[in-house]
Amino acid sequence: MKFISLRSKLIIAFVVFILFPILITSFLGYKGIEHILREQIEASTADRLHQVNLNIEKKLKSMMYASNSIVLDEDIRSILQHPFESERERLDIRKKLDEKYLEISTTILTENVNLTIIDNHGNIYTNWGNSPDSFQDILGSEWYSKTLDQDGFMVWSLNQENYIHPKRDKFVTVSRVIKNKSLSEKIGVMIISEPIENYQEILKVRTNISNSMGFIVDENGRVLGNQEQDIEELYKFIQPSLKREIDTFNLEVNGEKAIVSTYSLPLTGWKVLQVVPHKGVFEELTTIRDTVMTILIVSMIIFIAIIILFSSMLTRPLRDLRDSMKQVEEGNLEISCTVYTRDEVGLLGKSFNKMISQMKENINREISLEKNKEKAKLEALQAQINPHFLYNTLNTIRWMAVMAGTKNITKMLMSLGRLLDMSIHRGQEEITLEEELVNVRSFLTIQKYRFGDSIQIKESIDNNHLKYAIPKLSLQPLVENIYNHGLFLDGGTLEIRTTVDGISLVIDVIDNGKNMDQEKANEIMSKINKEKHDGLSGIGLKNVHQRIQMMYGNEFGLTIMRNDLEEKTYVSMKLPVKQLLNQEDVTGGEMNR
Repeated sequence: MKFISLRSKLIIAFVVFILFPILITSFLGYKGIEHILREQIEASTADRLHQVNLNIEKKLKSMMYASNSIVLDEDIRSILQHPFESERERLDIRKKLDEKYLEISTTILTENVNLTIIDNHGNIYTNWGNSPDSFQDILGSEWYSKTLDQDGFMVWSLNQENYIHPKRDKFVTVSRVIKNKSLSEKIGVMIISEPIENYQEILKVRTNISNSMGFIVDENGRVLGNQEQDIEELYKFIQPSLKREIDTFNLEVNGEKAIVSTYSLPLTGWKVLQVVPHKGVFEELTTIRDTVMTILIVSMIIFIAIIILFSSMLTRPLRDLRDSMKQVEEGNLEISCTVYTRDEVGLLGKSFNKMISQMKENINREISLEKNKEKAKLEALQAQINPHFLYNTLNTIRWMAVMAGTKNITKMLMSLGRLLDMSIHRGQEEITLEEELVNVRSFLTIQKYRFGDSIQIKESIDNNHLKYAIPKLSLQPLVENIYNHGLFLDGGTLEIRTTVDGISLVIDVIDNGKNMDQEKANEIMSKINKEKHDGLSGIGLKNVHQRIQMMYGNEFGLTIMRNDLEEKTYVSMKLPVKQLLNQEDVTGGEMNR
């Protein structure tokens, strides 16, 4: 705490000892009430779901009993095994079946249902009338084929299409094969269908909780309930959780939490689900909580504002002094602290201003000395010339004077003159890339006479880059380094390429010499980056690297990389993009010394 400001200490104390206890107490109280309500709602939902299940099971069992009454009836078996052959027999059969249907409707089934019996001879007997279309719809249905495959076991169909009136309510259907007395032969099929509205009535929500809904789902994911489209979307969220076989669980549906209760119907393998959203359960409690929290937050904001205002009045002079010190830390020495009072803080501000004034004087003195030192060092570096190169060049000229005519000697003398003229022109630290390329070409002319055409030269220079500024005599040492240290077995290539990367000009000198690998490149870069001289003489790589960093900063300079796939070495010079205006042309200078 000793490093925290006084104002922060006051605010922290209020938050820790007043605000947090109030908020935590309110939160824990709300959670306790919410837990109690959730348990009550879950118990109420389970009770209601149990009653719904009993009603549904009662209806399903009634349909099962009715199917047993039909399947085991000897008169019906006789009718199916001996179909009518005359109109008189047809009427007798019709009378017997009507009596059977009436018996079932009055003693077993309490609701109006559709009873259908089909024999193996294409005859259909119903209590609802029939049509060829209905008969064909039944025979072509998936559930009918499944009934034949089950060989006498009941087949339950949930929310099945209405085969009597396709545009009316769908059916809950049970169907099974009727066999002869010895159970050795299939003699017909029995179908009992009940409209789904009877089941929807059972599933209707009769609670004060909004958006609560119940529905039935079979093993194939087909659902039955009110608002069928909403139920299908809801079931997509619930389905993965049903695999856990938990009767009651909480689930998040479309960003809202809900309580889900399930019950299995053993007779059919279906599940009955009841979904109660938290929002409906806790809506009133949430409203009360939000009102209390709003009043609490507004009160806290007002109190915090008073604390902040009071603490600001006490600590303003100290904060101003702190801000001034931060600006000095960031390098701004032009700042001064405004003194408001004559107390200890005011005296501290006056001492701070006096200290800044003395610091600026000392820094300006050091900057002046450093500039003079760097200028002298730069001039000394620029004055260096490679005596070994001059010796070899002059020696070559001497022998050519003996062995050849004066034309080649004249070209070499002109090239050498340009090089010497450039090196002794000290008042100029920067020249254009175009002028430096003239200097490099003069050097290459001399090297051509020394070594012949063993190295092919290629220039990939963007004309837009020719007016950019580079340090004088910075590119020629890179090219000279290749002639001095490169190893070319069957001739070689040397490419000079320029690119602009953002605000930087990159000049690459690329060769395919064999006397280089990445380890050696790293070793050379290590020597270049050392402050002490490492033995490189003349205008070498270290000279160029140091000059660039002195002129433009440490983010610029040379890098060396070996690409083993291309078998090429890249010496790259990174410079800031900068143009020289009103620069005199030095390309045409002649040797006059």
